Amino acid sequence: MVHLILTLLITFTALLNLGCSNNSDTAPSASSQIIGEVELYTFSPDSQYFLSNAQLFILPPSTVLRDALDSLGRDLAKSYFSTTYTDTATDIHFEVLKIEEISTPSRPLRIAVINMVDKEKDAMRYFFQGSAGGQTTFYMLAATFMQPHLSPPLLDGLVLLYNGKTLPELDHISLTGILTPRSAQHVAKLAIHRTKRRAVISNKDRANYVSSNHNANICLWH
Repeated sequence: MVHLILTLLITFTALLNLGCSNNSDTAPSASSQIIGEVELYTFSPDSQYFLSNAQLFILPPSTVLRDALDSLGRDLAKSYFSTTYTDTATDIHFEVLKIEEISTPSRPLRIAVINMVDKEKDAMRYFFQGSAGGQTTFYMLAATFMQPHLSPPLLDGLVLLYNGKTLPELDHISLTGILTPRSAQHVAKLAIHRTKRRAVISNKDRANYVSSNHNANICLWH
């Protein structure tokens, strides 16, 4: 596993092409591990848009990155992976194995290795199968852990393992190698935008309803 992680990190660094190959320091710094005041979101699956119902996920600004990923993973396991479409309970959960940083002139790039524990392999039967289902699962994982709507994102790279090993080849999605925020950015931003737009419309409708009732009461009194 160590060899796999190192290989992926080297590949990721090469793809970045940032001209900092002479800096091999990947030890996380204390300041870069604090998430700060950021808007984290969790999502619901959507048959049409893959993600919907973006909900703010409140964590203290002083939360460190590992704890934030642990919390997001627990929520994802509970809200999305807890039962199959046949209402069978699963034991799917996530372990944050490693967080690495690659120093660049602008900021440290953060890469996490997260293990999806699924002893019964329910995910392979129920969550990764089919085009729509597989893509929804892909976006739920990528958007939740990387928070790609942020600038910079919570993670610059995600290595997802399955029961401690590289995920096998899947028909409709690719979860092998290092996932980058760009792969889920568009879908996540659209889900957040739609949710906020619905909230604005709902508030306007509520205000209009209150206003109309108020005016009706005034008319009755006169």
